[in-house]
Amino acid sequence: MKKTLRFTALAAVLALIFTACERQPTPGGNEGNNDPKERVIVYTVGQTENRQNLDTEGEWDALLDVLCTQAQNGQTVTFYNMNQITYHQNKEAGGTKAAKTFTTSNRDEMKAWMKEREKEGLTVVVTYNNGTWQGMAYASAPPASTSVDIIGTWHFICSVVNHIDQNGSFTGSDLFVPEDGGGSMHYTFYNDGTLTLTFTGMDGTTATDNSTWTLDNEGELCCELLPNGGCWNVNWITDNTMIISRAELGTEEGDLLYQLQFDRE
Repeated sequence: MKKTLRFTALAAVLALIFTACERQPTPGGNEGNNDPKERVIVYTVGQTENRQNLDTEGEWDALLDVLCTQAQNGQTVTFYNMNQITYHQNKEAGGTKAAKTFTTSNRDEMKAWMKEREKEGLTVVVTYNNGTWQGMAYASAPPASTSVDIIGTWHFICSVVNHIDQNGSFTGSDLFVPEDGGGSMHYTFYNDGTLTLTFTGMDGTTATDNSTWTLDNEGELCCELLPNGGCWNVNWITDNTMIISRAELGTEEGDLLYQLQFDRE
């Protein structure tokens, strides 16, 4: 049986699930070539998307070398660190939402620039042509491409909320996975700016709600039906995956960093 409900009911269900999540300790690390430093890097080489878990600075350095080599071989390379801890540690460095660009003929300079943009929580795009490296880094993907890429149905995979206390120390993370409760959530974005959220319960019944979505001039995705509502940075969007994030800074609990992941249906 199919039912149509207002999102207030769905939001109440989600709020209960979020508060019931177990908070997991979040490990830290020290800087240094082989010191522990966890990263989850999603990247594309040409049209191929990959994801790699890294545990040390040495592993990150090695992956950057591989990506640089692929760029030199004529591929467009794009990467993003899904671990928001790095971003928060450098939140003052990110500054404006405007995209950053860089051009050099020196591979080591290009690699150093890639490292700095990763620390700022930015998505990095690198190309190489006729001896010249070109880099672009952004917090939100360009709205012109996102407005096309987002059209379709996306399966909401999970939400992660990182907690940072008022002293700047990480206290843990909350993880919400709809399937853990036996249900599922799907967002369908239409090219007329409307959106349908479908929530399927463990008994197979569905509830839907409709709203609108927009992209602002900085590429932020805004929709009231996204968890916690508001506007989100579109950090990553491909034919397969969408990752969006936002921060609530200076709350009574400290800083909260939200990240949502979707897979295309």
